[in-house]
Amino acid sequence: MAYAWTAIDPDGFILESHYNIISSIFPSALRSEVFALLHGLDSLPWNSKITVATDCAQLLSLWSLYVAAPFIPRMLKESNHLLWSSIRTIMLQKNLDVTLIKVPAHADDPLNNHVDVLAKAAHTDSHLSSCPPSELMAPCILQFNSLPVDMNIRKFIRDIFDAKSLLTLAVLPRFNSYSSTSDIDWACTKFCLNNNKQFASHRNGRSEFCGFRIKLLLDMLPTLTTLQRRKPHLYNPSWLCPQCNSFPETLDHLWTCPYILPEFSPLNTFKTLLLALRTNYLDKFLSASSLISLPDSFAAEFMALDCWNCDPPSISCLRLARGLIPISLTEFLGNHFSPLTIWSILDTPLHDFHFDLYVQIWLCRSIFFHHWELAQGITKKMKSSALGPSSILCPSSHIPLDSLTPSLATASLDSWVSWVSSSIIRGGSWISHLDFWRRLTVQPLLRISFR
Repeated sequence: MAYAWTAIDPDGFILESHYNIISSIFPSALRSEVFALLHGLDSLPWNSKITVATDCAQLLSLWSLYVAAPFIPRMLKESNHLLWSSIRTIMLQKNLDVTLIKVPAHADDPLNNHVDVLAKAAHTDSHLSSCPPSELMAPCILQFNSLPVDMNIRKFIRDIFDAKSLLTLAVLPRFNSYSSTSDIDWACTKFCLNNNKQFASHRNGRSEFCGFRIKLLLDMLPTLTTLQRRKPHLYNPSWLCPQCNSFPETLDHLWTCPYILPEFSPLNTFKTLLLALRTNYLDKFLSASSLISLPDSFAAEFMALDCWNCDPPSISCLRLARGLIPISLTEFLGNHFSPLTIWSILDTPLHDFHFDLYVQIWLCRSIFFHHWELAQGITKKMKSSALGPSSILCPSSHIPLDSLTPSLATASLDSWVSWVSSSIIRGGSWISHLDFWRRLTVQPLLRISFR
């Protein structure tokens, strides 16, 4: 990033020009404009009266809101609020009388062109060094790892703990029992789980489906193996799936159960729904490619992805059924589409796919399971009773008890600090900087200081 300014006298003669580069903290054109204004005002003598001409309309509107008016707390929610606070401090200390006027952009104004040339020259001048954060003159500066937090402070802290919560979720054994969590696109998964349709369906009386989708993601559906672990005094650990009596009824078995009547098996239903989802996705991505040119092999390569392998279902396919978007899918699509386009297209069909699983497989299984429980003499009153051995003391799962509580201490703290610093420098959503998933880190230590 670079900035430049030029000072002229009333007769239009150039008195002084200056250009430099600045540290890339939340880089934007507006930040360059604000920094140029800050440095220009800092170069003025006391009691100066000047008129500043700029082609940035947003700079003028924010000036009238945060500088020309009394202080309002809303400014602290603005990106570059440290720069605006420094401008207010300089004006008060030097008793400056400043007026801002708008000049047309791209109107071939000689002075405007001169400043643009200076700003471009800053990028090629090897003798320049970025201005240190110490030039900021805000009354209170919040820092993380020696970087000034020049953004919405409340959002900054919330984003750190949102990332911590997602990280805590990702390291649960239920997500990495078969393969690494780095095989999951957590950004896309979070986007699809938090879609508006989820809450709309809750208001429309489908709250059971909302619960089903969350439990599906977390592997908390009351399958027989789950009930055997929770209430071994009611559900014999040796019992197998009531529908096929061949395999333990785990979450993955719900979609692979052969059933006693093969033509009505959940596996056939799952295959039909998954292939329909693949076709739906393919049609949508082909329709979205009107402005870009896709290779002729796109459709074949898309259909050959491992997440569509459902005979038998692959690990990637079973994870997609849970709502965990495979990284292989989004990486392939990322060669042709933007992340937002990918997420928006994957969202709704996945929601509808889960609803079909809920109606065509889970509800049918639940009705069958209810009658099977009655045949075993298990009543609703017995299930609600707290009597019997605790599933916590007698776990039937082969997973060690000490592994049920995940630990975040699997790598160095430096990866977390590097991520937060990267988020400050590059700007944007915190979810776009989760490049440390392949080496999970410890719980975050907020190295925040005031000065």
